[in-house]
Amino acid sequence: MSRLIKANFARLFKSVFFKVCIIFSAGLGILLDFSRYADIQKNPEIYEGLGAQYKAADGFVFSGALYIVFAAAAFVGIFLGTEYSDGTIRNKLMVGHKRWEIYLSNFIVCLTANITFLLVFIITTLGVGELLLSASYLSFTQIVVFTLSQCAAMAAFTAILVLFSMIIQSKATGSVTALILTVVMVFATLYISAKLEEEEYYTTRVSYTGEIYDEPQTRKNPAYIAGTKREIYEFLNNALPVNQFYQVTKNTEENIGIMAVYSAILIVLSSGVGIVIFRKKDLK
Repeated sequence: MSRLIKANFARLFKSVFFKVCIIFSAGLGILLDFSRYADIQKNPEIYEGLGAQYKAADGFVFSGALYIVFAAAAFVGIFLGTEYSDGTIRNKLMVGHKRWEIYLSNFIVCLTANITFLLVFIITTLGVGELLLSASYLSFTQIVVFTLSQCAAMAAFTAILVLFSMIIQSKATGSVTALILTVVMVFATLYISAKLEEEEYYTTRVSYTGEIYDEPQTRKNPAYIAGTKREIYEFLNNALPVNQFYQVTKNTEENIGIMAVYSAILIVLSSGVGIVIFRKKDLK
Protein backbone atom coordinates (compact mmCIF):
# COMPACT_ATOMS: atom_id res chain seq x y z
CA MET A 1 0.00 0.00 0.00
CA SER A 2 3.01 2.27 0.42
CA ARG A 3 3.32 2.59 -3.36
CA LEU A 4 -0.32 3.69 -3.56
CA ILE A 5 0.20 6.28 -0.84
CA LYS A 6 3.33 7.64 -2.54
CA ALA A 7 1.52 7.88 -5.86
CA ASN A 8 -1.43 9.65 -4.24
CA PHE A 9 0.82 12.18 -2.52
CA ALA A 10 2.67 12.80 -5.77
CA ARG A 11 -0.68 13.60 -7.40
CA LEU A 12 -1.72 15.68 -4.38
CA PHE A 13 1.32 17.93 -4.57
CA LYS A 14 0.69 18.51 -8.26
CA SER A 15 -3.00 19.32 -7.66
CA VAL A 16 -3.85 22.93 -8.44
CA PHE A 17 -7.03 22.70 -6.37
CA PHE A 18 -5.03 21.53 -3.34
CA LYS A 19 -2.90 24.66 -3.60
CA VAL A 20 -6.01 26.81 -4.06
CA CYS A 21 -7.50 25.38 -0.86
CA ILE A 22 -4.29 26.14 1.05
CA ILE A 23 -4.35 29.73 -0.22
CA PHE A 24 -8.03 29.96 0.74
CA SER A 25 -7.29 28.70 4.26
CA ALA A 26 -4.42 31.12 4.82
CA GLY A 27 -6.33 34.00 3.21
CA LEU A 28 -9.36 33.35 5.39
CA GLY A 29 -7.23 33.54 8.53
CA ILE A 30 -5.61 36.81 7.42
CA LEU A 31 -9.00 38.27 6.46
CA LEU A 32 -10.52 37.50 9.86
CA ASP A 33 -7.51 39.01 11.65
CA PHE A 34 -7.62 42.23 9.67
CA SER A 35 -11.41 42.43 9.94
CA ARG A 36 -11.23 42.19 13.74
CA TYR A 37 -8.32 44.65 13.84
CA ALA A 38 -10.23 47.17 11.71
CA ASP A 39 -13.33 46.77 13.86
CA ILE A 40 -11.35 47.35 17.05
CA GLN A 41 -9.77 50.48 15.59
CA LYS A 42 -13.18 51.75 14.47
CA ASN A 43 -15.01 51.00 17.74
CA PRO A 44 -12.40 51.12 20.54
CA GLU A 45 -14.95 52.15 23.15
CA ILE A 46 -17.03 49.03 22.49
CA TYR A 47 -14.09 46.64 22.75
CA GLU A 48 -12.79 48.42 25.83
CA GLY A 49 -15.58 46.89 27.87
CA LEU A 50 -15.39 43.42 26.32
CA GLY A 51 -13.37 40.44 27.48
CA ALA A 52 -10.01 39.35 26.13
CA GLN A 53 -11.61 36.73 23.87
CA TYR A 54 -13.03 39.54 21.72
CA LYS A 55 -9.66 41.24 21.28
CA ALA A 56 -7.34 38.30 20.61
CA ALA A 57 -7.20 35.95 17.62
CA ASP A 58 -7.86 33.09 20.04
CA GLY A 59 -11.49 34.13 20.16
CA PHE A 60 -12.17 33.17 16.54
CA VAL A 61 -9.23 30.99 15.49
CA PHE A 62 -11.21 27.77 15.84
CA SER A 63 -14.31 29.11 14.09
CA GLY A 64 -12.50 28.76 10.78
CA ALA A 65 -13.25 25.03 10.72
CA LEU A 66 -16.88 25.87 9.91
CA TYR A 67 -15.61 27.42 6.66
CA ILE A 68 -12.79 24.96 5.97
CA VAL A 69 -15.29 22.07 5.85
CA PHE A 70 -16.57 23.39 2.52
CA ALA A 71 -13.07 23.46 1.04
CA ALA A 72 -12.51 19.96 2.44
CA ALA A 73 -15.74 18.65 0.90
CA ALA A 74 -14.96 20.17 -2.49
CA PHE A 75 -11.42 18.81 -2.43
CA VAL A 76 -12.42 15.24 -1.56
CA GLY A 77 -15.16 15.21 -4.19
CA ILE A 78 -12.87 16.50 -6.93
CA PHE A 79 -9.74 14.55 -5.95
CA LEU A 80 -11.48 11.17 -5.70
CA GLY A 81 -13.84 11.90 -8.58
CA THR A 82 -10.80 12.40 -10.79
CA GLU A 83 -9.65 8.89 -9.85
CA TYR A 84 -12.74 7.55 -11.59
CA SER A 85 -12.88 9.97 -14.51
CA ASP A 86 -9.20 9.41 -15.40
CA GLY A 87 -9.47 5.64 -15.00
CA THR A 88 -6.86 5.67 -12.24
CA ILE A 89 -8.76 3.29 -9.96
CA ARG A 90 -9.22 0.77 -12.77
CA ASN A 91 -5.50 0.93 -13.55
CA LYS A 92 -4.63 0.35 -9.89
CA LEU A 93 -6.79 -2.78 -9.85
CA MET A 94 -5.27 -4.04 -13.10
CA VAL A 95 -1.73 -3.94 -11.66
CA GLY A 96 -2.82 -6.01 -8.65
CA HIS A 97 -3.67 -3.57 -5.85
CA LYS A 98 -6.42 -4.69 -3.50
CA ARG A 99 -9.56 -2.61 -3.20
CA TRP A 100 -9.17 -2.03 0.55
CA GLU A 101 -5.65 -0.73 -0.09
CA ILE A 102 -6.95 1.70 -2.69
CA TYR A 103 -9.70 2.88 -0.36
CA LEU A 104 -7.45 3.41 2.66
CA SER A 105 -4.68 5.08 0.66
CA ASN A 106 -7.25 7.55 -0.70
CA PHE A 107 -8.56 8.19 2.81
CA ILE A 108 -5.03 8.84 4.10
CA VAL A 109 -4.18 11.39 1.43
CA CYS A 110 -7.56 13.15 1.74
CA LEU A 111 -7.20 13.27 5.52
CA THR A 112 -3.70 14.74 5.21
CA ALA A 113 -4.96 17.40 2.80
CA ASN A 114 -7.95 18.38 4.96
CA ILE A 115 -5.94 18.58 8.17
CA THR A 116 -3.38 20.67 6.27
CA PHE A 117 -6.12 23.16 5.35
CA LEU A 118 -7.22 23.31 8.99
CA LEU A 119 -3.70 23.73 10.40
CA VAL A 120 -2.77 26.36 7.80
CA PHE A 121 -5.79 28.41 8.90
CA ILE A 122 -5.03 28.04 12.62
CA ILE A 123 -1.31 28.81 12.30
CA THR A 124 -1.89 31.77 9.96
CA THR A 125 -4.65 33.22 12.14
CA LEU A 126 -2.59 32.98 15.34
CA GLY A 127 0.58 34.24 13.64
CA VAL A 128 -0.98 37.31 12.03
CA GLY A 129 -3.16 37.83 15.11
CA GLU A 130 -0.05 37.98 17.27
CA LEU A 131 1.11 40.97 15.22
CA LEU A 132 -2.21 42.82 14.96
CA LEU A 133 -4.26 41.93 18.03
CA SER A 134 -3.91 41.58 21.77
CA ALA A 135 -1.80 38.88 23.36
CA SER A 136 -3.20 35.36 23.50
CA TYR A 137 -5.63 34.64 26.34
CA LEU A 138 -5.66 30.85 25.88
CA SER A 139 -2.77 28.85 27.27
CA PHE A 140 -0.47 26.93 24.93
CA THR A 141 -1.90 23.67 26.29
CA GLN A 142 -5.47 24.77 25.56
CA ILE A 143 -4.58 25.75 22.00
CA VAL A 144 -2.93 22.36 21.43
CA VAL A 145 -5.89 20.46 22.94
CA PHE A 146 -8.47 22.38 20.92
CA THR A 147 -6.40 21.95 17.75
CA LEU A 148 -6.10 18.20 18.28
CA SER A 149 -9.84 18.01 18.95
CA GLN A 150 -10.60 19.71 15.66
CA CYS A 151 -8.12 17.47 13.85
CA ALA A 152 -9.97 14.43 15.25
CA ALA A 153 -13.28 15.90 14.10
CA MET A 154 -11.77 16.58 10.67
CA ALA A 155 -10.65 12.94 10.46
CA ALA A 156 -14.22 11.76 11.15
CA PHE A 157 -15.62 14.31 8.69
CA THR A 158 -13.15 13.18 6.02
CA ALA A 159 -14.05 9.52 6.58
CA ILE A 160 -17.70 10.33 5.86
CA LEU A 161 -16.81 12.32 2.73
CA VAL A 162 -14.55 9.55 1.42
CA LEU A 163 -17.30 6.99 2.01
CA PHE A 164 -19.67 8.82 -0.34
CA SER A 165 -17.03 9.90 -2.85
CA MET A 166 -15.64 6.38 -3.26
CA ILE A 167 -19.03 4.82 -4.00
CA ILE A 168 -20.10 7.53 -6.48
CA GLN A 169 -18.24 7.21 -9.77
CA SER A 170 -19.28 10.56 -11.26
CA LYS A 171 -16.95 13.41 -10.28
CA ALA A 172 -19.72 16.01 -10.62
CA THR A 173 -22.25 13.97 -8.67
CA GLY A 174 -19.72 13.07 -5.99
CA SER A 175 -18.64 16.68 -5.51
CA VAL A 176 -22.20 17.97 -5.33
CA THR A 177 -23.15 15.20 -2.88
CA ALA A 178 -20.21 16.05 -0.63
CA LEU A 179 -21.13 19.74 -0.60
CA ILE A 180 -24.83 19.06 0.01
CA LEU A 181 -23.93 16.69 2.85
CA THR A 182 -21.72 19.42 4.36
CA VAL A 183 -24.47 22.03 4.13
CA VAL A 184 -26.93 19.65 5.81
CA MET A 185 -24.46 18.96 8.63
CA VAL A 186 -23.80 22.68 9.16
CA PHE A 187 -27.52 23.47 9.41
CA ALA A 188 -28.04 20.45 11.69
CA THR A 189 -25.26 21.81 13.91
CA LEU A 190 -26.88 25.23 14.18
CA TYR A 191 -30.29 23.72 14.91
CA ILE A 192 -29.07 21.21 17.52
CA SER A 193 -26.88 23.79 19.26
CA ALA A 194 -29.72 26.33 19.35
CA LYS A 195 -32.08 23.78 20.92
CA LEU A 196 -29.56 22.73 23.55
CA GLU A 197 -28.74 26.34 24.44
CA GLU A 198 -32.37 27.12 25.32
CA GLU A 199 -32.78 28.01 28.99
CA GLU A 200 -35.16 25.81 31.00
CA TYR A 201 -36.74 28.86 32.63
CA TYR A 202 -36.94 32.51 31.66
CA THR A 203 -37.91 35.65 33.53
CA THR A 204 -40.49 38.11 32.22
CA ARG A 205 -42.31 41.20 33.45
CA VAL A 206 -45.07 41.01 30.83
CA SER A 207 -47.97 38.52 30.79
CA TYR A 208 -49.34 36.88 27.66
CA THR A 209 -52.14 39.49 27.66
CA GLY A 210 -49.71 42.40 27.87
CA GLU A 211 -50.20 43.04 31.59
CA ILE A 212 -47.10 44.37 33.40
CA TYR A 213 -46.24 42.38 36.53
CA ASP A 214 -45.11 44.21 39.67
CA GLU A 215 -42.48 41.54 40.24
CA PRO A 216 -40.61 39.55 37.55
CA GLN A 217 -42.21 36.16 36.87
CA THR A 218 -40.20 32.98 36.29
CA ARG A 219 -41.78 30.75 33.67
CA LYS A 220 -41.00 27.40 32.08
CA ASN A 221 -39.53 27.81 28.61
CA PRO A 222 -41.72 25.79 26.19
CA ALA A 223 -38.80 25.55 23.73
CA TYR A 224 -36.60 23.77 26.29
CA ILE A 225 -36.12 20.05 25.55
CA ALA A 226 -35.69 17.50 28.33
CA GLY A 227 -35.63 13.77 29.00
CA THR A 228 -34.84 11.25 26.25
CA LYS A 229 -35.13 13.85 23.51
CA ARG A 230 -32.42 15.95 25.15
CA GLU A 231 -30.17 12.90 25.50
CA ILE A 232 -30.54 12.25 21.76
CA TYR A 233 -29.68 15.87 20.95
CA GLU A 234 -26.65 15.74 23.26
CA PHE A 235 -25.49 12.51 21.63
CA LEU A 236 -25.75 14.06 18.16
CA ASN A 237 -24.01 17.21 19.40
CA ASN A 238 -21.02 15.18 20.60
CA ALA A 239 -20.98 12.62 17.79
CA LEU A 240 -21.39 14.66 14.59
CA PRO A 241 -18.09 16.16 13.33
CA VAL A 242 -19.39 19.64 12.48
CA ASN A 243 -21.06 19.84 15.91
CA GLN A 244 -17.67 19.02 17.39
CA PHE A 245 -16.11 21.88 15.44
CA TYR A 246 -18.78 24.21 16.76
CA GLN A 247 -18.23 23.17 20.37
CA VAL A 248 -14.51 23.92 20.10
CA THR A 249 -15.26 27.41 18.73
CA LYS A 250 -16.74 28.18 22.15
CA ASN A 251 -13.46 27.15 23.85
CA THR A 252 -15.12 24.57 26.10
CA GLU A 253 -13.16 21.50 27.13
CA GLU A 254 -16.04 19.67 28.80
CA ASN A 255 -16.84 17.19 26.01
CA ILE A 256 -13.47 16.88 24.27
CA GLY A 257 -12.81 13.36 25.55
CA ILE A 258 -16.15 11.88 24.51
CA MET A 259 -16.00 13.72 21.18
CA ALA A 260 -12.64 12.06 20.44
CA VAL A 261 -14.19 8.66 21.16
CA TYR A 262 -17.11 9.35 18.81
CA SER A 263 -14.69 10.56 16.12
CA ALA A 264 -12.74 7.31 16.35
CA ILE A 265 -15.96 5.29 16.10
CA LEU A 266 -17.11 7.30 13.07
CA ILE A 267 -13.78 6.76 11.32
CA VAL A 268 -13.91 2.99 11.86
CA LEU A 269 -17.59 2.67 10.90
CA SER A 270 -17.40 4.92 7.83
CA SER A 271 -14.21 3.30 6.56
CA GLY A 272 -15.52 -0.19 7.27
CA VAL A 273 -18.81 0.40 5.46
CA GLY A 274 -17.01 2.17 2.62
CA ILE A 275 -14.53 -0.67 2.10
CA VAL A 276 -17.32 -3.29 2.11
CA ILE A 277 -19.35 -1.37 -0.50
CA PHE A 278 -16.29 -0.53 -2.61
CA ARG A 279 -15.18 -4.18 -2.70
CA LYS A 280 -18.55 -5.19 -4.15
CA LYS A 281 -18.85 -2.23 -6.49
CA ASP A 282 -18.95 -2.82 -10.23
CA LEU A 283 -16.49 -0.32 -11.64
CA LYS A 284 -17.46 0.89 -15.11
